[in-house]
Amino acid sequence: MSEAKVVPRILIAEKDRSVRGEIQQIFRSYGYETWVVANGKDALKIINSLKPDAVILDMDLPELSGLDVCRELRQTLNNWLPVVLISVQSDEIEAVLGMELGADDYMVKPLRFKELVARVKAVLRRGQLCCLENETKEEAVSALKQGKYRSGELVLDPVHLTLYKGKKPVELTRKEFELMFFLMKNKGKAFTRQHLITALTVNDQTYDERIIDVFVSRIRRQIEPNRRNPLYIKTVRNVGYMLKDVPIKHKSYQ
Repeated sequence: MSEAKVVPRILIAEKDRSVRGEIQQIFRSYGYETWVVANGKDALKIINSLKPDAVILDMDLPELSGLDVCRELRQTLNNWLPVVLISVQSDEIEAVLGMELGADDYMVKPLRFKELVARVKAVLRRGQLCCLENETKEEAVSALKQGKYRSGELVLDPVHLTLYKGKKPVELTRKEFELMFFLMKNKGKAFTRQHLITALTVNDQTYDERIIDVFVSRIRRQIEPNRRNPLYIKTVRNVGYMLKDVPIKHKSYQ
């Protein structure tokens, strides 16, 4: 007897009835199970009760905006459900704010529905692979034991999606973790902001380079002993950023 196929479950939170119906129709045509709501409060209720695999959030939802829902998920509930934000505003600052709050992707209306499906597939795939790229879980554990993802007091555990400073976990959004994972694997190498944006994505997306500055600033607040003179993430003039390979000084990190 063949094993039943797991059908992805998508929550669509969109205030516009016609757009909501079109999104639901395209996802159903691809075999997804869908739920739809028209406001942010109902979106949170569905997320908490039915546990969808991903959520598409209109930024301009009534009662609770898409950004407010994202903030509640990430900062209050510590819920890392894949989130794709959509908006009528083609303002890159809105994208930066959404990504800073922990959203996984961002699209501007009018939507290209097949592209939206592709982006949701991508964030679901990234969540399953959880930044391990082509490495197996065993290879990632081996790499960690060999000290490949370690710098000074920082230890990055790719299996449990956690960055430690000493023995204390550092709270990062998914994108911030992906950025640290990439930099840790490439210690001592400088990368442009555009290169770093490309390293964080697997599909065709366009983000302002300032989003990398936002991520770096948030990470520095948590890991740097002195933010005015960063020890770990260095700004490389006329290039971008690099993560320094800081010597390990304490036995507890060896």
